[in-house]
Amino acid sequence: MATINYSCLKGKIDRFKPAPSENPHLWMLVDTDTDSFFATINVQSSKGLPGAPEAESYLNFFVDDDFKHPIVTHLRAIEPGMAEQQRTYAAGALDFVKGNLFDPRKMRVLPSQDAGGDDLVHRLDGLFNTAHDQNDDIVIVGSQFQTSRNQTQAVFGETPKLGIDNTHMAQGDPPAIDAHLHENGVWHDGAIFLLSTNSDRVTAIFLAFQTQAWQTDDNGQAREGTTGYEAPRYDFAGGGLGNQIPASNPVAELTSLNRLPDGLGRLVITNMSNQPLDVKNWSITSPTGVFDLPDETIAPGEPLAADLPPGLIEDAGGILSLLEAQGLKVDGVSYLGGPASGWSSSFAP
Repeated sequence: MATINYSCLKGKIDRFKPAPSENPHLWMLVDTDTDSFFATINVQSSKGLPGAPEAESYLNFFVDDDFKHPIVTHLRAIEPGMAEQQRTYAAGALDFVKGNLFDPRKMRVLPSQDAGGDDLVHRLDGLFNTAHDQNDDIVIVGSQFQTSRNQTQAVFGETPKLGIDNTHMAQGDPPAIDAHLHENGVWHDGAIFLLSTNSDRVTAIFLAFQTQAWQTDDNGQAREGTTGYEAPRYDFAGGGLGNQIPASNPVAELTSLNRLPDGLGRLVITNMSNQPLDVKNWSITSPTGVFDLPDETIAPGEPLAADLPPGLIEDAGGILSLLEAQGLKVDGVSYLGGPASGWSSSFAP
């Protein structure tokens, strides 16, 4: 049973500073019109396995400075303050694996703090300073907790009553780690969003631990197997930041979606490999249902157009995932929808 008290905090950035040196977090005070809250953001892994290189404590991170996803409508509608977050896609919950928030292959690693200045703390510092100066809203999704007495007194001179942590991926932990922390689960990942007050632009910050798996089951537990649709791995044998290990080429990708006037959705799946691709027992999933692909073999580099039944795609926007025969995720996309008379979306790799 996961111990996360899944919640959402929305407000304005007041102050932020690195936590005391023994605590690998960035601390922040977030204000609303009536209250102040504490947020603690991981900048280094505390989930390392025994004997692992120090560089494996570096977090996977991805910053999308023009985040477009159906969840943005939900983020804008959140009222200031701290509130419980229901753990469903329809309610605006986050899931890095199933929610298609971003392509995990775009994640990279950085040390939390580095003498050269290119580190995770400096990158977050730049984003948060800009958001503070522009009076942007911040939305932090994670786990609500009650602060301990004087917890942030030495850093901020005050300690709010409530805080939020687990602002990162909260599934895919190896059994040894999850047995200790009990955090694995679905639709309860954390993230940080900066909502511009001068435009419709949203910046999204996604963090994860290198020890976490990107193929998980319906309970958020790590699954065996890979498809190439996972965060990159790194070779730290030489010390330092390490070299990125080339990922396997994607076997297939969702390349376009058309909503036809009769309500059908025409989805194009492309074989990205140099071998024939048998998609028997493969499926397309959405929050509203599952569609089994036809029992066909796609030639190398060729597309397959599949007509999705009414109700599987949504004019208000949604998500689609491509699963192979064993249920491992091969690709995932989000789309913003359009008018009932018809619309189309193309998905860049």
